[in-house]
Amino acid sequence: MSVDSSLLQSIIDRSSDGPHVEKFQEIIETHTVEVLPFQEWRFEINSNDKLKLRLLKGTAEIFGTEVSPNIDLTLQGSLKSSISTFSGCTIKYWNCQPSSEYVGEESCIGSYLNLHLGLENLRINSQTGGPRVLIIGPKDSGKTSLSRVLVSYAEKMDRRPLLVNLSPRDSIFTMPGSLTATAISGMLNIENITLGETITTGPSFYHPKQPLVKCFGLENYRDNLKLYKYLIERLSDSVEKRLMASEDVRKAGIVIDTPAFHIGDFEVIQEIIDDFKVDVLVVIGNERLLVDLKRKLKYDSSKLKLLKVSKSSGCIDVDDKYKREMQQRAIKEYFYGMDNSQLSPYTIMVNLKEFIFMKPKELAALNMAFMSTDAVEDEANKTSAEIKYSDFMERVKIASSSNLENAILAIADDSDLEVGKYVTAVDDKEGNLELIKAIAGRSVLGYCYVLGCNDKEGKAKLLIPSPVQHLPTKTFILTQFRYHE
Repeated sequence: MSVDSSLLQSIIDRSSDGPHVEKFQEIIETHTVEVLPFQEWRFEINSNDKLKLRLLKGTAEIFGTEVSPNIDLTLQGSLKSSISTFSGCTIKYWNCQPSSEYVGEESCIGSYLNLHLGLENLRINSQTGGPRVLIIGPKDSGKTSLSRVLVSYAEKMDRRPLLVNLSPRDSIFTMPGSLTATAISGMLNIENITLGETITTGPSFYHPKQPLVKCFGLENYRDNLKLYKYLIERLSDSVEKRLMASEDVRKAGIVIDTPAFHIGDFEVIQEIIDDFKVDVLVVIGNERLLVDLKRKLKYDSSKLKLLKVSKSSGCIDVDDKYKREMQQRAIKEYFYGMDNSQLSPYTIMVNLKEFIFMKPKELAALNMAFMSTDAVEDEANKTSAEIKYSDFMERVKIASSSNLENAILAIADDSDLEVGKYVTAVDDKEGNLELIKAIAGRSVLGYCYVLGCNDKEGKAKLLIPSPVQHLPTKTFILTQFRYHE
C-alpha cells in the first residue's frame, strides 16, 4: 500500500508545530457611565460584591477626594456611595453589577464648594486660627459626607484640618464606640470605608493620621449622656493642646461631625459649641432645626454664624443591618487590614485575675432629651466639681466567657496608677471610683479582641495588632461591641 508523499509531509509539518491547544479568552462585561458637570453617579453594592472602576476621562471625586485617572479602584462589601464631577467625566466599571446605580442630576457639590471657599476665606483673614465648624442634622442627612468633603478640600489647599467625630456609631480611623480627633495631612483612602487608614493599616506605624481616641464604649450617645458629655469636654481639652502644638493645624481649623441630634439635644449642642469654641454652625436639610437652635442656643451672633445647607438628593435611609456590617468591617480591618495592605495580628494569653475590667454604664433612663425643661436646666447648671464619676463606669466583678467572649476591649491608660492595689479589690468602691476618675477621660492606647476564654483556667486569648511581650496596661474597658470571625 503506497502513501502519498505530499500527505505524509503535511502530517509531519503539523506535528512539528506542537500540540494544538484551544485558547479561550475570558470575556469581562464592562459598563461605561457619562456624568455631566455638577452631577454625580450614585451606586450601591451588596456585601459579597466587589466593584472595580476606572476614570477614563475628565475629573471626578468621591466625597471630596480626587479619583486618579486610568487607575483601577476596588470597592467591596456593603457600600452606598457616589462619584461627583465639576467638569464632567467618563467612568468604566466591571466585575459586578451594582444593586442600584444612576446619574443624579441634582447635586450639592456646588454648595459644598461655596461653603469650603467661605471657610478658606476665614482661614486667610483670621489672625488667631482657622474656622471651627460644627455640622448638625437629622439621621442620614449627609453629615459625615459633608465633613469628609470639607476636610478633603482643605487638604487640597495644603491645609491640615482637624476632623472630630462625635458619633460613637461610626468608625473614623479607629473602632466604633469612640470619639476621635484626627489631623488630616494626606489624601483619604477612597477604597476604605472608614474615611482612611486606621492606625494599624497605614503605610507605616507612625503614619500621619493618628487620632486622639476617647472610648465611649456604647453605640448610642443617649445610653449614657453624662459620660458622653464628659468625654466631649475632655476631647476638647486634647484638641486645644493639639492646636497649640501645631500652627498648621491651628490655621486649618476644626470640622466636627455629630450623631443625629434634634432640638431636644440642644444642651448637648450648646456644650459642644462652648467646649470647642465653635464659630460656624452648619445645619443640613432641616430649616426648622436651624430656627429652633437660633431661638434656644445662647451665643453671640458676632462670634457664631449659623448656616443652612441643603440635604443631598442622594442621601438615603440606612438601616441597622447596614450599620452593623460597616462596624464589623471596620473591626476586621483594624486587626487584619485590607486586601492591598493585609496585617498579621498577634495573640497573647492573659490571666484574667491579673487585670481590671471596667465597662460604661448604660443610663438610658437618664436621657436628658426626655427630661422636663426644669430638669434639663438643673443638669446644665451643674459644675464640674459635682460630676458623679460613678455614673460613668462600673467594675466587672467576674470576668469570664459569659461577658468577654468575642468582645472588643479598649486598652486604658493607667500608666501613673498603682494598679496592683486595685486588681484584687473588686468590691472597693472608693478604689473603683479612683480608677474611673483616672481612666474615663484619657485617650486609650488601642484596642484588642477576645478570641476566647477558658473559665476553668481563668485565662483569655487576646488578638492585638502589634507584637508585645507584655501589655502596656492592667486595665481594660469592656465595650458594647462584639466581633464574630
